[in-house]
Amino acid sequence: MIGCQKSICSLGVLWVTQSLTFFLMLPPLRAQSFEVSVKFPPTEDVDAPGSTGGGGTRGGCLTGKLPLTPVVPSNNLVTTVSAHPTLFWYVPGSRTNANSALFVLLDSQNNELYQTKLALTGTPGIVKLSLPKTVSLQPAQKYTWKFSVLCDRDTEQVGGYVEGAIKQTQLNSQQKAQLARAKDPLQQAEVYAQAGVWQETLTLVSQLRQNRPNDSKIVEAWNELLESVDLKAIASAPLLECCNADNAQK
Repeated sequence: MIGCQKSICSLGVLWVTQSLTFFLMLPPLRAQSFEVSVKFPPTEDVDAPGSTGGGGTRGGCLTGKLPLTPVVPSNNLVTTVSAHPTLFWYVPGSRTNANSALFVLLDSQNNELYQTKLALTGTPGIVKLSLPKTVSLQPAQKYTWKFSVLCDRDTEQVGGYVEGAIKQTQLNSQQKAQLARAKDPLQQAEVYAQAGVWQETLTLVSQLRQNRPNDSKIVEAWNELLESVDLKAIASAPLLECCNADNAQK
């Protein structure tokens, strides 16, 4: 057995003791945090039409405590990077199963670009409509949309009516780089939210909520997003499989 000089062995023991003491004093390691926030930033006032044009739930065929509500930011302007975005509305319940909705898109000169009718089920919830490929938004141009619930397809009695604005925007180079690094859809939604791009933020989080309804992290993100734009009242409403442009009545 090879021995060691007493001084050398003592130094070795002292080094080990000091090293152990140092590591014991370190705070315990924590799992790396991947906290994501999709809280939408405050929006600037813009020259957008008011969200409610008339009707509501007091007349016509609509029922329930909540009115027909566009799922939009507080300034009623939907921003998007897409030329063919998707719009969302909360539609209350109905006294009749014969109701439908009329969607109209107008350009900045008030010229009609697109119109379609959507068949509704009468079930309260959030519906969506994607613009078809035949309709393309142009960058920096502001458009007006109108959404009316019709109680009767023949008479077209309006039970509720809302309108708003939509504008295509662009991400800057830094935001594009952040988006490229964000592999998870929720992280991508965070990038869009921080950039003030509403449509992509809402679409990504709504898809996650629909695909993973029991995921507490997704539910929390959905609630956070809607609460940040004063839409807490409709956060628990179901997302209805309805009214995409592909199955809309043209």
